[in-house]
Amino acid sequence: MPNLASNIHAQPESLTRTLHHQCKDGALAMKHAATLLRSGKKIVITAMGASLFASIPLQYFLCSLGLDAVAIEAGELLHYLNIAWKDAVVLLVSRSGESVEIAKLLEKMKGKVPIIGVTNEPLSQLSRSADVSISIASLNDEMVAIQTYSGTLLTLHLLGNLVADSFDAAAEEVRTLLPSFASLVEASMKTLTSWGAFLSPSATPYLLARGPSLASAHEGALLFHEVAKSSAVAMPIASFRHGPVEVVDQNFRGFVFAPQGPTRDLNLSLAHDLVQFGGEIRLMGPSGSQVRDARWCDLPSVSETLAPLFEIVPLQAAAFQLAVLRGIEPGSFRYAPQVAVDEASFNQ
Repeated sequence: MPNLASNIHAQPESLTRTLHHQCKDGALAMKHAATLLRSGKKIVITAMGASLFASIPLQYFLCSLGLDAVAIEAGELLHYLNIAWKDAVVLLVSRSGESVEIAKLLEKMKGKVPIIGVTNEPLSQLSRSADVSISIASLNDEMVAIQTYSGTLLTLHLLGNLVADSFDAAAEEVRTLLPSFASLVEASMKTLTSWGAFLSPSATPYLLARGPSLASAHEGALLFHEVAKSSAVAMPIASFRHGPVEVVDQNFRGFVFAPQGPTRDLNLSLAHDLVQFGGEIRLMGPSGSQVRDARWCDLPSVSETLAPLFEIVPLQAAAFQLAVLRGIEPGSFRYAPQVAVDEASFNQ
């Protein structure tokens, strides 16, 4: 079995480890971090790549609590948006804790603002330098962020609920849903070939979402890039309606995310229109209202901020199968290192 497939299959075990850690050995760090987040006039969440995308649901959740929270890519925060972190509580998220942008931000921020670090490497620079260090406690991935991505989603979901004084209920909900998550992983990897009729080696998939599911759209596009070496576009649904919809024809392949939430009907309306325009659509969410000629990837009905944990699994499988269709070893890297420690060169 390719290592990427092993990483996908191991996610239920990895999430169980992460949940146990945040409820036991990691509980004190989580509580300290939640206290800091509650105390801040504003909260800046910053990361790169998959870690940034995994932070999106937390941003939306904190804003729903009335907190001033924003997620900013670490490279942009480093070079252009310095003013954004002044007087903020800063949450730095990095799988390795050693990414070059994170390391440089630590140098700038240390001693000037409270820093919360979230990383899977407890001996990393981020873990050592942060005022509060949260360990994701996930199983390690070979290259592509799979277990560490879902582990980061879960850790930040629990952290947000700790800020909201709903940690115990959130942890119990996740514990109850883990068997469904395991079943989804198994089913997704058993039906890989079903993607063959939808994914074309030459087509560019569009991943369209609103709210916390933008995490899944962006991470899904990243998976197509990294795993299958394929172009892919992630975009907010509202933005797609303002012009980019002109790309739709019979060759269009789109994923439309429709979790339970206030904009579900708007998202389904877009899917209906895209089918009418000739596109092929996969709906990501709990099946419900039928959209003629659009197929559902049926997912458990959970809150919008937890939905990305489930939404990403079919996309992991889809990216894996597209790599196979393109004759590529799924998840093998040609240029990028697992940890980027140089901003200027890939020759590290």
